[in-house]
This record gives sequence, structure tokens and C-alpha cells, in this order.
Amino acid sequence: MTLKLPTRNNVTHGQKPTDSFTISQQKEQLENLLYQKVQQGEDISPCIEALYYLASKQTTEDQLQVMWAEVVRERSAFNSLQRVIITAFAILGMIAFFNGAFRSVKPSAAANPPAAQQR
Repeated sequence: MTLKLPTRNNVTHGQKPTDSFTISQQKEQLENLLYQKVQQGEDISPCIEALYYLASKQTTEDQLQVMWAEVVRERSAFNSLQRVIITAFAILGMIAFFNGAFRSVKPSAAANPPAAQQR
């Protein structure tokens, strides 16, 4: 949803409502408008509905931020666990490889000198 903001020469520019004001600033302006309407005796139900909307929107955004932080934490924990498991399997693989390599090597005859003959 975009708001159309007129300029001095009646050219309209599109702007998103959250670009210029935060939700707390919007709530503050609505509260001021509500106060003005009460003083003038006008209908305040649209202002109250807008305030309820902004309050529920803020609650929803807060819940989404909490959920997103939880997802990021879980993803980080999963990535850490995945790295630990991969490292453990890599170490086990290296141990198995070197164990097999050292078992298959037979000592050569030249490495051991012949036993001295006894006289």
C-alpha cells in the first residue's frame, strides 16, 4: 500500500507509510488527532480503530522478530552441530585410513640386519 502525497504543483509522489514514520510516531500522531477531535466534538471511532490496528501491528512485528531470532539461533546451533559431526567423521576416516595403511606395510628385510651368528 502506498500513500499519495501531493506537492505544491499538484504532482503526487508514492511513499510507503513506514518510510517516514515509525509505528510509535504514527501512534503519537493519532493520539494527538484523537485529542483534537475529542475537543472539537467530532467522531473519534476511526482514530480508535487506527490505534488498535497500529497496536496489533506492533505486537505482530514484535512476535515476528522473536520468531526470527529463534530461527537464527536454531540455524546457528544446527550449523555448529553439523560442523562438529563432519569433523568427527573426518578424524575417524583419517584414523581408519592410517590404520589400514600401516597394517598393509610389511617390514622389509633390509631394514632389519641379519642376526649375528653365535660362535
